[in-house]
Formats: sequence, structure tokens, C-alpha cells
Amino acid sequence: MTTPDTEPRRVSELTGTEGGAWRVVTRDSQHYFDLDVGTVTRVRGVNAPPTVNDRTRPLRTIDALKVGQRGRWTMFTDGWDDYIDYFWANTSVVAAIESISPDELPGAGGDLPN
Repeated sequence: MTTPDTEPRRVSELTGTEGGAWRVVTRDSQHYFDLDVGTVTRVRGVNAPPTVNDRTRPLRTIDALKVGQRGRWTMFTDGWDDYIDYFWANTSVVAAIESISPDELPGAGGDLPN
């Protein structure tokens, strides 16, 4: 949990076994992982194009998620689809991975950040 008086706890890698809520910062977007529930939400920045991942999706795998490298993970679809097995994310270089409180997750207060 972060407060205005404390710095967020930062790590160099996420594997998916950590639990908790995390913000992953890339060049143009932020990705919010709720590892207790098993979801990820992309919040695109002003220079990032929209994608199908700009919403909360069930996390399937974390394949690579280290500071200084490109992030890669997969997400389940919303239900059965004859054409799509799963969605994937391949990000720009990860700049930071920081622990956040659950109330900092997108939608926790009813609104998604712009």
C-alpha cells in the first residue's frame, strides 16, 4: 500500500506467484495486475494506440515481465470463441513494477483512468 509519505515497493520482476496488486509502467501505458484475483488491465497513455486489451481481462500466463525488457503475457477470452484461444500482450520496455493497494486498481473507485 502506498501513501503520499511513502515510496511504492518496487521489484525487478513479476512471475505471477507474488499475489497482491501491481502497476507495471511501460513507455506509453500502465498495466494493472491483480494477482489475488488473476486479472490484468491496460490503461493506455496519450501516445498509445487502443487495443482489445484496454479493459480488465482474466490473466492466463506471465511469460516475461522484467524491468528493462519487453513484457509478455496472455489473457483468457471472455467466453468460448471458435476463433480466439486467448489474447496476448507484448509491451514496450518495462520501466517500473510497483506494488499498489487494491483501491488503486482501475475501476476500484468506479472510474477507469484516462
